[in-house]
Amino acid sequence: MAIPYNTTSGGTSIRDALVHSSIKDGNTWRHLEKIHVKHNNSWQETKEGYVKHSGSWRLVHQGEHFLFNAELTSNSTSEWSLASYLSGQGYSSGPIKGAVQIKSQVKRRQINLGNFSGDSLIYLRVDPNCRIQAKGGNGGNAGGGNNPGGGNGQNGQRALYSKTNFILDNAGIIAGGGGGGSGGQNSNHTYPVQQSNSCMKGNTCYETNFVTVFVPGGGGGGGAGYPNSTGGSGGEQSNKGGNGTSNSFGSGGGAASGGTSHGGGDGGTLGENGQNTPGPGNRGTAGAAIEGINYRVQNNQWGDGTGDLRGPTTNS
Repeated sequence: MAIPYNTTSGGTSIRDALVHSSIKDGNTWRHLEKIHVKHNNSWQETKEGYVKHSGSWRLVHQGEHFLFNAELTSNSTSEWSLASYLSGQGYSSGPIKGAVQIKSQVKRRQINLGNFSGDSLIYLRVDPNCRIQAKGGNGGNAGGGNNPGGGNGQNGQRALYSKTNFILDNAGIIAGGGGGGSGGQNSNHTYPVQQSNSCMKGNTCYETNFVTVFVPGGGGGGGAGYPNSTGGSGGEQSNKGGNGTSNSFGSGGGAASGGTSHGGGDGGTLGENGQNTPGPGNRGTAGAAIEGINYRVQNNQWGDGTGDLRGPTTNS
């Protein structure tokens, strides 16, 4: 099988990073996928090749992998699954080796590199001005008063997931979604009102009555991410939280004056928690930039390395 990838847009050799051997043909070095050795007068394909350098054996070749090159060149609001992609390329089982490249200034929602065998290896490249970013959490609804429901902001989603070994070459942004802001507190406000009534002929009498009114709180703002998140419902429509976008969080909706009502919390920026505010619920937390950072191959640094990560990284 021919090697389907060469260099990144930044000029880094993916073939070198993924441990393909080279031979000199004339005056030109050429990469190859298969190596044969002669054993007992018979040529046999070898899965791995080593050379001894300064007293230590060093791996210089790995073979018998399913090779691929996935170039993602359009925006998408759906998760991209490497397993689904490879199935469409005819893959059924065994180790894999290849490149996933985010190109052409696109935004991709969530990349899932799956769980492939231990000697599989993926080169993940994010070009400049490109992003892998997850949806932010929706804002929480206002609650309390005569509208007790709601309150919690939703959590932001993760951007990248892997249980397969991968090399990270990130010249763009990998960002978890921001958490949604919590919903603000509604309240009921009671105040006295003097009212007149007829008591004696020609006279007016007054009595004090107490009136209770609903004072709406604000909905929480949506967290930043892709696609947009939605702000939470306020006690009234005018108190709704703002929507989060791919670049900015939504602001919490304001509360009406009077009573003890509160505005909603702001949504979180990319990779940040939402804001808490007094009310019945809690803010949403940030989504992970990378879930499975323990599968990142770190013994060699290729291209732009880790790059701009926004949000926590966790093991998987």
